[in-house]
Amino acid sequence: MRSDYIATTQTRNTMTKLGYMGLVPFLCGLLLSLTDIQLFIFSGETLFITYSVVILSFLSGILWGNGIENFESQSSNKALILSNVIVLSAWLAVLLGEQKEFFTTLILIIGYIAVWRSERSMREENQSESPDGYFDMRTRLTSSVVLMHGIVMLT
Repeated sequence: MRSDYIATTQTRNTMTKLGYMGLVPFLCGLLLSLTDIQLFIFSGETLFITYSVVILSFLSGILWGNGIENFESQSSNKALILSNVIVLSAWLAVLLGEQKEFFTTLILIIGYIAVWRSERSMREENQSESPDGYFDMRTRLTSSVVLMHGIVMLT
């Protein structure tokens, strides 16, 4: 019993640390973008956008997993399709890149909000249990990421 509690606590701590550490590359890209400094040959915008696409694709994979896990749910089919639409949209964002930075970041913002809303509605519909504080953390992380995208979009 005690080892299960320790393992659960360690996993929750790891999840929280990794979640918030995931903001660091966003912040670095944002700061480089605001100061117009390059890292190696990459602009802050390029670093920000490419990292954002990776993270959005990762979150879409979680959405796919939720759809598979709740296969009998009415929203399962929608989650599976949405996860693919978001990944393809993120790929489009990479192709647009810095040339169309406003549209690129707008696509990514919409993707983050869509994943967050879909995950929230699936969890509510299926009454899925998630670790304590998980969805509050996801809300804070998504809000932070959307805010940073807005700043990049306006610069």
